Amino acid sequence: MNSKVRVLEGTAASAFMASSWADLYRQNSQATPYQSPSWLTGWAHQLPPSSRLVVALCEGPARQVLAAVPLVCDRAGARPRTVALSVPMGEYVRAVGPAAEDPQVAEAFVGYLEELTSDGQHVEMAGLPADGALARRLTSPGPAYAGRWHTTLTDCAEISLPLAYAEMSRSTRRDHKRRQRTWDELAQCRKVTYRRTRDSDELLPAYAVLARLHARRWAGHAPPAGLPHAPGALHWPAVLERCGANMAFIATLAVDDEIVAAQLCLTRHRRAYSVVPAIDPLYKNLAPGHALLRHLAQDLTTAGYEYLDLGRTVPGQHTYKDQYRPRWSKTVCATSAPMACLDVPEELARPTAEGV
Repeated sequence: MNSKVRVLEGTAASAFMASSWADLYRQNSQATPYQSPSWLTGWAHQLPPSSRLVVALCEGPARQVLAAVPLVCDRAGARPRTVALSVPMGEYVRAVGPAAEDPQVAEAFVGYLEELTSDGQHVEMAGLPADGALARRLTSPGPAYAGRWHTTLTDCAEISLPLAYAEMSRSTRRDHKRRQRTWDELAQCRKVTYRRTRDSDELLPAYAVLARLHARRWAGHAPPAGLPHAPGALHWPAVLERCGANMAFIATLAVDDEIVAAQLCLTRHRRAYSVVPAIDPLYKNLAPGHALLRHLAQDLTTAGYEYLDLGRTVPGQHTYKDQYRPRWSKTVCATSAPMACLDVPEELARPTAEGV
């Protein structure tokens, strides 16, 4: 395939995202909600003045767009820095388009990234599915670029629906039954309510509750290594307003009308993606995160979903997620220098998954 990369920047990149991205997204069945036009343009509108939107287009001989990758170039520091748009809020980064997984397309994109590093830029691509063409190319650089990329791997978890409790180990089934019994007993004397937002009027107020829960959960101490602080209050509602109820919802669990656990999810086709979970630390002994996840899994099964992606997994979270028999996969973070991945401003950082 004869292909080359053309780069759009600034207003030209924004215009392409507004006019053409939705069609590329529809043509790519492997793309996740993190590649949706609503999600990406939402975060593009949050960029600081020092950052510039860049869209790298891989085009064929007739200048048809084979695939595209949205990036951000930040020039706030002494050394320009290019990263994937919406990272680390978006857990999966993919090229989008009909030939996004073609090895020659990946080769063209990586060639462009390597040109940026040759020009003195720091380039960081995090959240690339390890089995994808871009990750495979970045983890197997050509001889001319040996040592150019430093790569690290992150575990990700996805559970099949319905939950197959019967196939779990005896000890895991026992733990699930014990927690369920606790909540059944609680429901005999108190009002226990599960809900999932159904429209935009419910979504934004529910997010405000989720943000308060998360702030309360980590008040006074730092989250585990690799788990960023709560998202900025001004950023997320603006993005969720663009996403709307067609691709975003928040599930909540309440005791006597007081919400004790909440979980923001994005959806595409028959998959839901857990994005931001939160619990009330005052109810931690009741394992409200587990209780909410059980309700959510049943609800999604009834609604016709086949998978719930629990996403990026930081140290300390494996045991929690292992109790649901997940399929484990990996994402790649490739940097052009041995720097820490996801080194982003705190106001744009976000949590990834709930701990035990």
